[in-house]
Amino acid sequence: MIQEQEQRILGYFIDEANDHLNTIEQGLVNLEDTLSDSEMINAVFRAAHSVKGGAAMLGFDSIQQISHRLEDYFKILKDNPTIQVDQKLETLLLKAFDTLQELIKQLEASLSLPHEVVSNLMAQSEPTFIEINNHLKLLAQRPDTDADSQNHRSDSIPVVPNNTTFSSDLLPVFQSQVMQRLREMLQLFKQPETSQNRQQLQEHCQQLLQLGEQFQLSGWSKVCEDASKAIANRNNNYRTLAPIIIKDLKQSQELVLAGRINEVITTNQLKALSTSNLHRTVL
Repeated sequence: MIQEQEQRILGYFIDEANDHLNTIEQGLVNLEDTLSDSEMINAVFRAAHSVKGGAAMLGFDSIQQISHRLEDYFKILKDNPTIQVDQKLETLLLKAFDTLQELIKQLEASLSLPHEVVSNLMAQSEPTFIEINNHLKLLAQRPDTDADSQNHRSDSIPVVPNNTTFSSDLLPVFQSQVMQRLREMLQLFKQPETSQNRQQLQEHCQQLLQLGEQFQLSGWSKVCEDASKAIANRNNNYRTLAPIIIKDLKQSQELVLAGRINEVITTNQLKALSTSNLHRTVL
């Protein structure tokens, strides 16, 4: 039977995934308008990226693969504004999106992804992705009719805004190292609450904190420090800690990857868990 804390984490992922699906669907319904709006295309790109990251952390490979493919398509369209999208591309992307949506619905309904269901959906979706790839190549070969305006649009859609000191070259390093630590922490939270496990969880937080110091991410380091304090307090059980800490670290990671470094702060929930021990001492 699925453990309670694991079920709560899964519930958070499903809720967030549904929000991200709404963003992606809104962006695809009128793709041409979306691509002319830098804020919207960035939101759609981040939504696909977030679903991919959450699925990877929880081990849902099918959801990770589909969202990764959609993320790649959005990046291509973002980085190559000379591509003139048409109704066919919009329809194909919506069809691919339907597969992702169906996987999330299945997960929400049963809290699992049966192998047979996944295999059928993935097999059915493969021809669509092949067609998208071929059609994108065709669209990319068409001559650009308005290079100046298209170049301007390309400049207005940076992956990482210029007002941050976090180099885009470091994004893959930060992403992979954080994801690895989150997976390991998630596994520890599923184990019995022992002193050794708590110590290992704190060590992971310390390593994530040092990663923030290495990349000069003070907000990220503070979140990791507060997470470590919350774990150190034995009055906070894993059932309470796991969903809050995993969610906060994941959301903070997404903000960093989106270039919104100044928005990375400790949430009120985590702050309460990290300071509760201090309050008891004062009392």
